[in-house]
Amino acid sequence: MDTQDLITRSENQIDNFKKNNEIILKDNINQEIIKTKNSFSKEIWDEELSLEVEKEVEKKLTALNNSIDLNPTSIYFTLKAETALNPDISEEELKLAAYNFLSLKTKNKLMKKILKEKISKLTKGGNK
Repeated sequence: MDTQDLITRSENQIDNFKKNNEIILKDNINQEIIKTKNSFSKEIWDEELSLEVEKEVEKKLTALNNSIDLNPTSIYFTLKAETALNPDISEEELKLAAYNFLSLKTKNKLMKKILKEKISKLTKGGNK
């Protein structure tokens, strides 16, 4: 697999990650909206308010997805440098290097949290 194929594959995986997380978040948000809606009277929670809430949720999810700033090209070349400096590097060490690089470079708080959890699991010996 050449570099461009690897980068394209990584970009596709990032897009899939964003789509999957948007679905999960939207489902969780919708469950919370239903709970909240049930605590209001029908006069307060009307169709107009429902549409406003839905538009705001969409706006926030779009902003979240746009703020996920993963760059497959920079990750690829960082890991390539790691393997050049240490040809005997293990897959786990390479994963850890990738997560560390991403956690330092991303400005997205959600991504930082996810990456810190991954780093913590890898450094404790668990790889999930």
